[in-house]
Amino acid sequence: MKPQLTSAIGLFGESYRLVRRNLNSYAIIYAVPAAVTVASVIDVLVNSKDADWGYGDAFSYSVFGPSLGADTSLPTASIILAVVIVVALIVTILMTTILNLRVSAGQTPSFGSLWQDFIRVWLWAKLIGLFVMMTILIVAGMIALIIPGVILIWRLFLAPYILVDKNTGVTEALSESWNMTRGYGWSIYSIILFSILLSLSGIIPLVGALISFALAVAYAAAPALRYQEIKKSPVGQTAYFALE
Repeated sequence: MKPQLTSAIGLFGESYRLVRRNLNSYAIIYAVPAAVTVASVIDVLVNSKDADWGYGDAFSYSVFGPSLGADTSLPTASIILAVVIVVALIVTILMTTILNLRVSAGQTPSFGSLWQDFIRVWLWAKLIGLFVMMTILIVAGMIALIIPGVILIWRLFLAPYILVDKNTGVTEALSESWNMTRGYGWSIYSIILFSILLSLSGIIPLVGALISFALAVAYAAAPALRYQEIKKSPVGQTAYFALE
């Protein structure tokens, strides 16, 4: 019998507790995304002082961002700064994968230990390769017939955590994710849908970006918690220990 898993909403409380317990590590790793979010809010606030700006402009900005060619209060970043920010955001995505897996397993990792994990045995390079491969497969599935792409989102969902947890190769992580997620479609889609629901707070004018960012961080550990639950299931145990 398939074990009962925690609901996507129920995982919010568990994820929040883990994030709060490891707040120092989350604060360091999310520093750049937080700075970018705050900068965007400041930009909206400054623009809102213009006589021609109104509630509709603030709402449109919150949903769609600045209009093409619009003047903003913040100076245009240099190409070098833009590249640095992009690289920092990529590093954030990779390191949060490691952080979320560690805290979901009951650990309280320091930033130093996370960085050592990040650079050991080229783990960062393997994660980049994995995310690129996942993107290619999902996009190809969407182009082919939408449904295959949607299925791939579910079946490859656990691959990053498997790669970090078992230090596998890219293809092995994809293969084992396919095996471990069999029969757990709704358990995974519900997390994705609830994440999208939380992100809708971003449409609130002025402060929506801050609320959306805070909720996203609070829910960050949920996918890794789902991985730990599925790993303990009969199907997950079979697939997981097949890598031993």
